[in-house]
Amino acid sequence: MSKSPLRIERTARGIAERALPRYSSKYSPQRFTQAQLFACLVLRQFFRTDYRGLVALLEDFPELRRALKLKCLPHYSTLCYAQHRLMRSARIRALQRELLRAVPASQRATAIADATGLETRHVGRYYVERQGKRSGRRRFPKLSLLAEAESHLIAGAHLSLGPSQASPHLRPALKEAASHRRFDRLLADAAYDAEHNPVLARQTLGIRSAVIPINRRNHGRKWPKTRYRRQMRKRFFKRIYRQRAQVESVISRHKRLLGATLRARTWRTQKQECLVRILTPNVMILQTA
Repeated sequence: MSKSPLRIERTARGIAERALPRYSSKYSPQRFTQAQLFACLVLRQFFRTDYRGLVALLEDFPELRRALKLKCLPHYSTLCYAQHRLMRSARIRALQRELLRAVPASQRATAIADATGLETRHVGRYYVERQGKRSGRRRFPKLSLLAEAESHLIAGAHLSLGPSQASPHLRPALKEAASHRRFDRLLADAAYDAEHNPVLARQTLGIRSAVIPINRRNHGRKWPKTRYRRQMRKRFFKRIYRQRAQVESVISRHKRLLGATLRARTWRTQKQECLVRILTPNVMILQTA
């Protein structure tokens, strides 16, 4: 993955120029293009700073400002409004489609799925341990990812509130990923073994096989009753399933590079920040692909 801000900016701006209109409206002030604003949002996640911090970085580093082709510095509120505008579903799909189109897909691409929790507050571990049971059962953003095993590109994601059951969250992430990529195989852990997941993958989306270990639900029943769960119990390919561990590398790298704590405070802005966090590693991978 690239660690050069100039290369990341160049890649992000090029992707946005191909995927988005130059300006959001003909009535806009047209001081900054949507591609420039998207590149700024990616750089904000890369530097792990807030809007004011990014504006200060652009002011201190003229080389980065020249690479963005900025005639003047954007106000921090401009970047905030740009994130609200750019992180809408249609524009996100256009950006993700253009990102994935830049990397050729394998004829037998493998999708790997898992979920991880994110933090919403900067609290020291020592303080949390001292609180013990008094801290209670706290809700947190739960990010469900579906990545491509060959390239580690994140093709689909879904944000929900945890702690919660992971199985229902695979459906929106898998449908989003399948709209951008054609997958031959789906690998997921036992949390996703509900019958509706292989039904969606194999019957609706045309994925040839789903390799998911069966959770016996603490009943001790040897054979499941439904069709695909019986097939997954009868024919479980251990050698192929080992590739699922690559999704742990995707999640680990995501948290190491971008951090495990969200800066946004409200649920709406947290969802928008997670969308930018999904696109940023893809830009870093694409730059080196």
